Amino acid sequence: MEKNILLGVTGSIASYKACDLVGMFRKKGFTVRCVMTRDAKWFVTPLALETLSGQTVYRDMFKLPEKRDTVHISLVEEADVILVAPATADIIGKVASGICDELLTCTICAADCPVIFAPAMNDKMYTNPIVQDKIEYLKGKGYHFIDPVEGHLACGRSGIGHIAPLEKIIDKTEKVLSARI
Repeated sequence: MEKNILLGVTGSIASYKACDLVGMFRKKGFTVRCVMTRDAKWFVTPLALETLSGQTVYRDMFKLPEKRDTVHISLVEEADVILVAPATADIIGKVASGICDELLTCTICAADCPVIFAPAMNDKMYTNPIVQDKIEYLKGKGYHFIDPVEGHLACGRSGIGHIAPLEKIIDKTEKVLSARI
């Protein structure tokens, strides 16, 4: 049975890895649709994700590339899993607080499928007690996380916050999907 992944791409320097994720998932036979936050476009283009996924990329609830009724609901109904990779402190905080101020947060709020976050951010942001509280809160509500790893960060130093290896993200996504069967 074909599985559908809704990939949320946020405004992180690690957003370019979403392109690799799309290609890797497609090679495994998954359908991948992408939703980009407003800030994601600074790091990866919708055209790149559309070309790699073969699907429309969604960015704005009110400027849709095709007519769809209540787009966030339609996207959720088609998704077997929502994967947010990379997941910024901003998206984690918004979801934990119930803030629905753009298409990705509205879609996650309406989700009845599993949601997985793969955080990627500066080590000081990741270890911030508020961010950690939000992560623990979401875990307690049934959201899944793929912890970041120690690695080179955009600021030029190394620390915790580097997005997990893509193979680990794919493995976790497949495990979450297989648990739903």
